[in-house]
Amino acid sequence: MRASFLFSAACGVALLGLSQAAWAWGPDGHRMIGMLAIKALPAEIPAFLRTPVAADEIGYLAPEADRQRGAGQAFDSEHSPAHFVDVSDDLTILGGPPLSALPETREKYDTDLRHVASDQYRAGYLPYSIIDGFDLLTKDFAYWRVDVAGEKFARTREAKAWYRRDRGARERILLRDLGIWSHFVGDGSMPLHASVHYNGWGNFPNPEGFTDAKVHVPWENVYVHDSITAQDVAAALTPQRDCAPIEKCTADYLAADQAEVVPFYRLEKAGAFAKATPEGKAFTAKRIAAGASELRDMIVAAWHASDAQSVGYPPIKVSDIEAGKADPLEELRY
Repeated sequence: MRASFLFSAACGVALLGLSQAAWAWGPDGHRMIGMLAIKALPAEIPAFLRTPVAADEIGYLAPEADRQRGAGQAFDSEHSPAHFVDVSDDLTILGGPPLSALPETREKYDTDLRHVASDQYRAGYLPYSIIDGFDLLTKDFAYWRVDVAGEKFARTREAKAWYRRDRGARERILLRDLGIWSHFVGDGSMPLHASVHYNGWGNFPNPEGFTDAKVHVPWENVYVHDSITAQDVAAALTPQRDCAPIEKCTADYLAADQAEVVPFYRLEKAGAFAKATPEGKAFTAKRIAAGASELRDMIVAAWHASDAQSVGYPPIKVSDIEAGKADPLEELRY
């Protein structure tokens, strides 16, 4: 249901004359999330990821998951549900698994949803998009650590040169993986991407008389483009916090986002998004900033977790390689 809504809404935006169809925060919001998260990284993160070039690259890639839409039926049917999760007002996924205790795998998540006459494609699987991307970034960092250590402890000029070349390649791969993943972390700060009330209140009890109008795309796209600046968002970034384990961090993040659904509809009812009101701007900037802050914190958590990874086969601990106790050159070149 959600995939068809998003496609129809995007087509409507295109017909209104916008330069590109958009979902989630639209290209402006996603770029701000990616760039500001990189600019806010602490000094412990490798220097190659804390440069203006890296910030620009992540910002450029952040909208990519939306640009990929329309690639084909097989692609869209699999990937469109990656952008959202239909959280009910009781913080379960459509009356099935609770957001606070999701199954470890998407397969089990899908099985549990089928017990309540749904599935991962109708309910969306955004939590798993975030967790999967975190796992991949952690592995990317692990290989980067190995290349740095390998170059440091290399016994031959040839080995040193191999590690140096591989490190360059790993940095490019890491930037791409991080840029694509940043989109889904950003989706998680948009309240209408974590709620059953994703485009108007819908067929639910509505004692406050919230709108049933299609408010999703106009807010995330046109309003953000016209009313919100990177300076607005930067001023609303929150202090760095620990983000572990990733499953709890993700659940808490999405629960906090879902808690902003009613405040959004109250502001919409009051006309806060009809023009750039102070209340509408502050609310929107705070939600985009929540995405940038979370992305920053998850990147730091992935860096910390990467030291406990292993690489190659048979597996070699990254910590042993960094200590000069093992050389994985042959395993990595295989």
